[in-house]
Amino acid sequence: MSHGIRWSVWLRHGAVALCYALGYALLRQVSWSHWVLFTGYRLSVLLLVPYRYWPALVIGEIGPLAYVSLSCLESFGWVWSSLMLVPPIALAMPVVKACRDRLSMIPARGPVRMGAVLICTLVISGLWSLMNLAALSVVKTPSNYPPIDYGVAAAQYFIGNYLGILTLVPLVLMVWEGRAKRAASWRVTIENALRGRLAIESVAFVLPALALLVWIGLEASSVGSRQVAQMLMFLPVIWLALRHGWHGAAVGGAVASIAVVVTMPELRDTSTLQAEVFVAFATTSMLLFGSRIAQLHQQKGHGGEPAEKSLDLARRIQAQCEAQLRQTSLGIELISETVHATEEMMFERLRQFRPQVDSRELRRRTTVTREQLFQLADGLNPVTLREQGLAAALRHGGIARALNSHRIGYWCRARGGVDQLSHPMQLALHRLVCEVVTHLCAAHSVGDLTVHLRSGQHAGRRWAVVRIDALFSADSGLLVRGGPLLHRLAATGLGMDAIRDRAALYEGTIKVHTTAHGECISMMVYDDEADSLEQVVLVERTTPEIFSFS
Repeated sequence: MSHGIRWSVWLRHGAVALCYALGYALLRQVSWSHWVLFTGYRLSVLLLVPYRYWPALVIGEIGPLAYVSLSCLESFGWVWSSLMLVPPIALAMPVVKACRDRLSMIPARGPVRMGAVLICTLVISGLWSLMNLAALSVVKTPSNYPPIDYGVAAAQYFIGNYLGILTLVPLVLMVWEGRAKRAASWRVTIENALRGRLAIESVAFVLPALALLVWIGLEASSVGSRQVAQMLMFLPVIWLALRHGWHGAAVGGAVASIAVVVTMPELRDTSTLQAEVFVAFATTSMLLFGSRIAQLHQQKGHGGEPAEKSLDLARRIQAQCEAQLRQTSLGIELISETVHATEEMMFERLRQFRPQVDSRELRRRTTVTREQLFQLADGLNPVTLREQGLAAALRHGGIARALNSHRIGYWCRARGGVDQLSHPMQLALHRLVCEVVTHLCAAHSVGDLTVHLRSGQHAGRRWAVVRIDALFSADSGLLVRGGPLLHRLAATGLGMDAIRDRAALYEGTIKVHTTAHGECISMMVYDDEADSLEQVVLVERTTPEIFSFS
């Protein structure tokens, strides 16, 4: 058993070493003096591969280095070949480990710390450049070979390493961060990235602009024109960084560095080196700037959490208040039934002892009392809303009966998926309409009143719009004063401020417009009810149809 586990571990380490060696060898074929792409590959692997596989990476790099060392042994000497056997990845490991552990460069949760990544990049680029200079200083050269300018060589090595890292590492970290946030596979993460706005804008705008600059650089008749075209390639980096943060800077920097290298007329071209310095500086600045933008967005999101928690708390409290109103409504219904039974018993006894007494007036009054109790219970917990939904409650419920009793014309028009709104939202809209109707009828002589209700869904959020059109009348008798309408609709009568506060629980906005013959009040709310709001625990649930939120 232990022997099989040991073989499995060795096979995994061997596979890591082999894969790394193949990638290293392939990227070495597309690297130039000013653009050492395999250094970006080397650092990307160090950033993401677990520490237990680092020895395998060292062994995987020794293979290609040994091949280069042996191939150039006669040309450059055994000292140079010996130095070439030292794997640069091993020298970078202490720096990367320190940045990963102490600077939290790539946290398990949260965004990548681009400042720490750039510090690590600068240190490692300088370290690998010193290695290259050390190897160059001991290289065996022909007698007629011109003297080596170590200053120019150091600049070439550093810019080549640094730009090679900037080309690959931010892209790799961008994909890794997207996968970590969504907890998805690499394939799904890459597919989502290709379908995102950043990829679309890069293909639609950045690539054509860079292609034009590359064409200008290749067709330029003078060195100055080509250099201007190369330096202008930093513009897409800035544009993408301003729109998408450091992710945009990562994509723009990679594409711009490739475009600069494509326009390089020859190896070790000085003008291209200057353009690469400019693009590297622009990419570094935009990565830092974009990272800061991302941090500000994150802090803003955290700052909004208390407000969201307060809003959720207010909604839960409102749901509990609605549950208490349901219990009160149930109690009133039970009292109404008890009163009705008592009345019937009294009428039966009255017929037995005083058969000559006319009880019609008494029956009329008891009927009015039961009707008032029903209206009060229905205002607290609308029966039609509970049984048939919001549209039916607005058309045939307490609002329609109350306005009809006061000789006010009333219509309700509903369209869209109104019944698909959650029950708490339907109840909240019903309360809002009751408050607005009470406010309008108490402040003006309303002759006709129309409620327009519409609902829909956008970006995964369901919304509802209510518009109440009131036509004023010159008949002062239509002005409803005092509490009759408030009692029948269970409205507070606190005015527009209370209506705005109630709508704000659902991110709602209230607008009041004065028309030629009346007034129009419109509101828009969003239905983002949590499951906890739809399941309020009640003390008693004797009548599930009344107390259920669903």
